[in-house]
Amino acid sequence: MTPGTRTVTLGDRSYDIFFDRNIYPALQEWICRFHPGGSVHVVTDGNVASIYGDDIRRCLVGISHEMLILPPGEEHKVLSTVGRIYGFLAEGSAGRESLVIAFGGGVIGDLAGFAAATFLRGISFIQVPTTLLAQVDSSVGGKTGFNLPEGKNLVGAFHQPRAVFIDDAFLLTLDDRNLRAGLAEIMKCGLAGDPELWERLLDRGSRWKSFSGDDWQWLIRRAVDYKASVVERDERESSLRKVLNLGHTIGHSLEQAGGYGRLLHGEAVAMGLAWEAVLGMRLGVTGEEAVDGLVSLLLAMGYDLDVPGIPLASISAAVGMDKKRVESDVDLPQIVRPGSCEIRRIPLAEIRRELPGIRAEIRERSAVREAGTAAGSGETAETLQSLEQRVAADPRDARAITLLADAYRKSGNVAAAWEAIQEVLGRDPSDTMAQRVASDLANTLPAPVEEHAQVTPPLENLVLLDEDAYEIRVADAVAPLGEEGEGLRAPEPAAGPPVPIPEEPVVDPGEPPPAPVESPPAPAVWTVTLADVYWAQGERATARKIVRQILMEEPRNERALAWTAARGKEDPVETALGAFLDTTAKEYGYDLSGHH
Repeated sequence: MTPGTRTVTLGDRSYDIFFDRNIYPALQEWICRFHPGGSVHVVTDGNVASIYGDDIRRCLVGISHEMLILPPGEEHKVLSTVGRIYGFLAEGSAGRESLVIAFGGGVIGDLAGFAAATFLRGISFIQVPTTLLAQVDSSVGGKTGFNLPEGKNLVGAFHQPRAVFIDDAFLLTLDDRNLRAGLAEIMKCGLAGDPELWERLLDRGSRWKSFSGDDWQWLIRRAVDYKASVVERDERESSLRKVLNLGHTIGHSLEQAGGYGRLLHGEAVAMGLAWEAVLGMRLGVTGEEAVDGLVSLLLAMGYDLDVPGIPLASISAAVGMDKKRVESDVDLPQIVRPGSCEIRRIPLAEIRRELPGIRAEIRERSAVREAGTAAGSGETAETLQSLEQRVAADPRDARAITLLADAYRKSGNVAAAWEAIQEVLGRDPSDTMAQRVASDLANTLPAPVEEHAQVTPPLENLVLLDEDAYEIRVADAVAPLGEEGEGLRAPEPAAGPPVPIPEEPVVDPGEPPPAPVESPPAPAVWTVTLADVYWAQGERATARKIVRQILMEEPRNERALAWTAARGKEDPVETALGAFLDTTAKEYGYDLSGHH
């Protein structure tokens, strides 16, 4: 094994894993050496092809090849997508001597690998993983397959690749969410059997966004070496390899219960690591110190450890479909101490019984850490201003907008807080951090006012779903829960004596009915931050209108004045267009106030 290569020793199924920057020359050389004259069939997805499609074609110049571009996402890891790959191979006259290249993340690797395992009863394939998660986990070990509605990866085959090519330069095009998802699988390796890797993560994990190329290379190589060593001793997961499922029993259940595509696989694994560690503590296997260290690190790295919108009943049902189930039990890896796991056969009924307590403890630990972080930050005007500057610099930073909303809430500016959190939930209703802030906002609403006052609540279009989840909907469209608990909850009646219902006035049939009394609309909440969001989305006329409204109410508002000065004079064409749209909206009754 050279410094840039790791051989997975499996007899006649052995293969090399190549680590390098700019992997294309090595890939081209390997194909020409081991598959001369054979056709090459590349399977990738739209995201990867848009970035690396031309590089792939240049690498394969002079080699007979075709490329299939699939839609990205876990929701497409289904049988119908496998059928598309079969059709692609058949139409391309793929034979036993052909080669399939899985060029992409874990979904592409699993799908292309399964198609290669079953087409013509098995043809060769190689992996070129482009995500951190695929590099450290799914590309190594030969597991392939796809999801069913009943469970994740329930259909699959062991089919080892002929080679794996890992290039950490691919990480440069990943966003924070995908990098964090991959780190969860690295954490799993450290907890399961590599104490040095775990200690490295404990020491540096909270600063992962500042990792250098050398840091990433060390982590990737360490995780791959550990997984490969396990696969070499137990290729078919009859015993030892089950430790690699640490965090996956409950993690897969969360992923399935939430709907494939809602959580990235690594996000679900991170939650599963925390939940299963708490389960181990409750069963007397895992020490509280280990649980504290794991949960603290996960939260410091920015992971959400729960999805409030997923009911426990759905998680409980999904646990029963775990592939490691043995009749009414499941073989579950349990952390004895970081770097050491043991497999325990636990009754499914016991896991299900513990789920409510696990969720409660996870939420309590998360809340304690958030409270400590908030206390340490000081909740000063300077903190609020720095968050506003972050949002102004990047109006699409959902986490910054959520933190700003929470800061507004704590400062008593509920209206501005709701305006900010509505922006986040409008983009992604499943954002768990935003849901928690929305829950806090709902709990800080003022008490009901006198019955004759006409007030539009600032959260009128925030709808409470089951399990403390929140979603933005038109308030009038909210239906109460049915007899079986389906649908949305109707608002609870306010405490106190019942409000008397006024009698219907007697109307003379000969007189025309009185004109309906229109309630005054809720006052709009105008903030410079909201103007920044509209400006970043290209709706500049709307942004300027917001700032003008602010200056009408506060002519000396420094932020609004600075905003106007920074953006110069208005474009007359833009102004005329805005006036035209306003006029049209009023004439035809359109609502142009929302996001489109």
